[in-house]
Amino acid sequence: MALGAILVGLVLLGGFVFLRACGGSECVDVYCPSDRNIAAPEGYEFASRIFELNPEATPTQPGFDLQVQAALTREATDGQLLSFFRYDETAQRWDPIAPAVVDAQGRVATATFKEAPAVMAVLRRMTPGGVLVAYLPHNATLHREAQPHVTIVHPLDFAPNADGTIGGELSSTVAQGRGYEVYPVIAANASVQGQVAVVESLLADARSRTNHVQQILAKVNELGLRGIDIAYLDLPATQRTSFTLFVGELADALHAQGRQLTLTLPSPIKTQNRIDEGAYDYAELAKRADLIKIAPYRDQATFRLVMSEVLQFLTERVTPSKLVLTVSPYSTETGGDVIGRLTLVDAMNIATRISVRAQAEAITTSTQVDVAGTNIDRDEGLTGLRWYPETATVAFSYKQPQGGGSRTVYIENVFSIGFKLELIPTYRLGGVAVEDASENVLLGNIWPAIIPFVTSGLPTLTQPNAEDLKPRWAASGGNMEDTGRGSARWFTPSQPGTYTISLTLSDGVALFENSVEVVVRQREAATTPTPGSGN
Repeated sequence: MALGAILVGLVLLGGFVFLRACGGSECVDVYCPSDRNIAAPEGYEFASRIFELNPEATPTQPGFDLQVQAALTREATDGQLLSFFRYDETAQRWDPIAPAVVDAQGRVATATFKEAPAVMAVLRRMTPGGVLVAYLPHNATLHREAQPHVTIVHPLDFAPNADGTIGGELSSTVAQGRGYEVYPVIAANASVQGQVAVVESLLADARSRTNHVQQILAKVNELGLRGIDIAYLDLPATQRTSFTLFVGELADALHAQGRQLTLTLPSPIKTQNRIDEGAYDYAELAKRADLIKIAPYRDQATFRLVMSEVLQFLTERVTPSKLVLTVSPYSTETGGDVIGRLTLVDAMNIATRISVRAQAEAITTSTQVDVAGTNIDRDEGLTGLRWYPETATVAFSYKQPQGGGSRTVYIENVFSIGFKLELIPTYRLGGVAVEDASENVLLGNIWPAIIPFVTSGLPTLTQPNAEDLKPRWAASGGNMEDTGRGSARWFTPSQPGTYTISLTLSDGVALFENSVEVVVRQREAATTPTPGSGN
């Protein structure tokens, strides 16, 4: 097969029309190489020749999907960045039709069309930082800053049912044709009681696996999807072989229809002197899936120590461009064996809690009252809010009431994300995924770190200004004197009334304020003994 040719001839197979390739000076095929000089859209380059529909060729039959194969002009190692495009003569622009599925040799791209475009080509997205994958909660709206840059959107829409069918509904807030692919997620994990057991049952034997594959395929065809993502997390290691067999069977079925399969897998963990993949055989799974996203590694205390070793392990076994590192806009809270996920607003709400260290009856006019940041008071042995170079995060530790032990909150923001993105070019990964790319205002805006990386391939490695992390105290009456240790002295006003004390903190990016109302009573005048009173 000569590179640059398009696949020739019409063959009917299982309801699909295959356009297979040939060359020659006189083209009699359905598509023929074009001599038109049409520029590629900004941010793309041609990965194949331009082809035009041959008006003299045998027309395709109505009601059949078209499976088209096009030879690439050079071997592709980054198939996830390739898509078929059609040229819109009226608008004079290239519009995406479908993602390209590249063969094992990286020479031929395949896609399935609903109709035959007049002019088409395979284009490669020129993204220095690789693909940008956006996960979205069901029916959430994609963040406005992300929209022009996202490659794939993963709405979290579906879950497996016990009978192998797929439950859930497709999000109405995302759709094909907006410059990105939409591959919904079929998800199951330990956060929903019974889901892991359902998956184990579905993978138990060949018959149940095949049934589940066929149910997924039916849902994909029913909704006209170009691809699907499987996120079956928290499986026990005993499911390693069954899960690999399931993925292989599903990949074969989807690829036969020109559709794509991506996987969301948990990060391997480091146990003593080895890296443990558990139920997920990355090397074998990467042979069948088109892309693998490594789910967020939550333990920020060990992220920088462990993740480099994990990625070194994986990239020795998997083509690096098939691996995508997932980062998160969520902060994390650790203590003991528990790691929780917090929005930025929730995290900063913990940091800005205020304690008034005086009995109510003692708060009177023209007196001194001690106030403190409950969870940042260094005089109580707490760390305060500060930048930790060893974890590359803004963080603080605090004590839970009633002897609940110490907890540490790690803030995820543009600064910490930048240092995580550094791993992508270091290990030549295929791009970055964002765990929640929605417009949720409670999350930190990490896009000022993501977008420059995607467009340049270079992470922004900066630290917050230490002055910005210092607490700021204010009162609606009287005077505040900051101790510089997470507390303050309030000199109450001379007039009784209700006053507001506020504490403002920053994560280095945004400001967060908490406040309490305090009643100030009139101070009783001291009585002076009168002469001869006997007192």
